[in-house]
Amino acid sequence: MSFEKIATLAIMAYDRYKGRNSLWHKKYLEKTQWFTRRELERLKLKRLKALLLHAYETVPYYHESFKTAKFQPKELTSIEDIRKIPILQRRHLRSEARNLLSTSLPKRQFVPRSTGGTTAAPVDFFRSKVDVSWGIGAELRGYGWAGYHIGDKQAMIWSFSRQRTRGMTFKLKTLFERDKILPMRDATKEKMAQFAEELEKFKPDFVQGWSTFINLFANFLCEKRRLDISPEAVFTTAATLLPHYRKTIEEAFCCPVYDFYATSEFSHIAAQCGEHEALHVNEENILLEVVSESESSSSEEEGKVLLTNLHNYAMPFIRYDIGDRGTIFSESCSCGRNLMLFKPIGRTYEYFVNSDGSFTFLRDFQTVFEEVPVRDFQVVQEDTEDVVIRVVPKPGYSSRHSDFILENIKLKAHVYGKTRFRIELVDSLATEPSGKVSHIVSKIRTS
Repeated sequence: MSFEKIATLAIMAYDRYKGRNSLWHKKYLEKTQWFTRRELERLKLKRLKALLLHAYETVPYYHESFKTAKFQPKELTSIEDIRKIPILQRRHLRSEARNLLSTSLPKRQFVPRSTGGTTAAPVDFFRSKVDVSWGIGAELRGYGWAGYHIGDKQAMIWSFSRQRTRGMTFKLKTLFERDKILPMRDATKEKMAQFAEELEKFKPDFVQGWSTFINLFANFLCEKRRLDISPEAVFTTAATLLPHYRKTIEEAFCCPVYDFYATSEFSHIAAQCGEHEALHVNEENILLEVVSESESSSSEEEGKVLLTNLHNYAMPFIRYDIGDRGTIFSESCSCGRNLMLFKPIGRTYEYFVNSDGSFTFLRDFQTVFEEVPVRDFQVVQEDTEDVVIRVVPKPGYSSRHSDFILENIKLKAHVYGKTRFRIELVDSLATEPSGKVSHIVSKIRTS
């Protein structure tokens, strides 16, 4: 029996145990990815209307919210009508947790989850088993765009909890699916040397993990050793894949990087295909909006990301402000798929206010650091005129690179006013409780 067959049977058994059907959803999504734009919009509108009717009739929070906004789900005629619905903020998950739960869905269909806690304490919430199943189907479809087949060996550099990895069901699942778990709870040189040895023994076909962690590991590999492995691709997620991250990771693993946009609230939202033009939104599962500060929809302009999960009938997330910024592109990908193209840009809090009142965001700095030998960077605003750029240098970094950064920062990062910059070389950057790095930190902003 082939590895693919064994792994497929293992997933089917695990799905049955969990009350899911993710392989069927994957097969369905592999058909809908070739739908025309009109077909995708029709499917999305049908699912959106069904979700809104369910939310109005069975979820107390949305019943009151829709009434206050004078919104009737039955009157929905286009996706744009959703703009009438107020935005759901993370604070609502805390204050309205009970009222956000459906009163009609059986409790056995509820799956407990928790937010990552990047900017605040984690928040508990629920997803439905059907929703989780659709998310796994979208995940597997995205891996397939890079050539992954069920049963291929995959190394996972991830921040798994000890409780999760100790479970017998989890261990059996990873064994049959041929996954190697490398829990990145710290980033010492000893730990990364151990990872390198384990990877060479395992010989993975694919590597996946958090962008921040894989970048750290890739820097270690570039400077200390070359791995005797030949993965087909590296999958990155959980944090913004900066241009210099991608460059370092591809150099270390000698293969292309495929970026994924995913959260605990929504599973896999978007994935990159082999054209690497942007990320395809999993529109069959997710309604993604990018809106300006005035909350009007914007196309091909940067704005905050709002997400609606079309399958979570347990605790609907409708127009949820995930805390990210991004851009939607109007053109189609040259791969032939008509799924919407999207590019995540960074967290909404990763900006600072210039002395003249204008804003500078994370994306404004990315091209500057792509051209110098750095492992990572962090921009810290001390006050309106004083900004420190903390640089974790690679070997070969010199004062001329600091000069290059300072000379190009105002030109490429669109920084205006009297802001002064200074470089501070550091060995490492502090991480958030979630394990991620904040690339812009402002000490004077209050919102």
